[in-house]
Amino acid sequence: MDIKYFGYSCFRIKGKDVVLVTNPFSPSIPADIVIFSDQENQARLPLVTKAVKREEPFVITRPGEYEISGVFILGIPFKEKTIYVITMDGLRLVYLGEIDDKLSDRQLEEVDGVDLLFLPVGGKPFISPKQAALLVGQIEPTIIIPMAYKMPGLTGNLAPVEDFLKEIGMEGKNPVDKLVLSKEKLPKEPEVVILNAKS
Repeated sequence: MDIKYFGYSCFRIKGKDVVLVTNPFSPSIPADIVIFSDQENQARLPLVTKAVKREEPFVITRPGEYEISGVFILGIPFKEKTIYVITMDGLRLVYLGEIDDKLSDRQLEEVDGVDLLFLPVGGKPFISPKQAALLVGQIEPTIIIPMAYKMPGLTGNLAPVEDFLKEIGMEGKNPVDKLVLSKEKLPKEPEVVILNAKS
């Protein structure tokens, strides 16, 4: 599996058999599976036009259980939004989308045992760096990938990713272009991976 970041809350997750994209805002990222976390993102649905290995992308916009080409996806309701648990290539990924509050006890149970956590860290309209750090402590993922933070080209008054890193005591992380990962190569200790955003 390899993971690339396209800014805001958009990632391309390329597995052995399919390519999954989260909250796309451009049709230039081909995908077999597309997930949207809220209605504002779903307005960009017409942009989802090209698949990689399927005839057309399988688009998920709401809570539920899905199985597509060996990928298992659980959409969990969160207010008017959806958070996702994705089982792909033997890895358990949790995509928190654009949440703006803490998770309930039941939601925490449903995202338990996560290998890789995607979470917003830039503050309003999403959770703050401090809230994000608290969530990391509750979920205890192996790998944390921050998203939706201040970077060139993004509008809004978001906090920089360094604020989150300071909250969890992992300052000084150097960004990488992509994350290549397998179940066998998971780190033994929790790790934060900062991904450069692709244009």
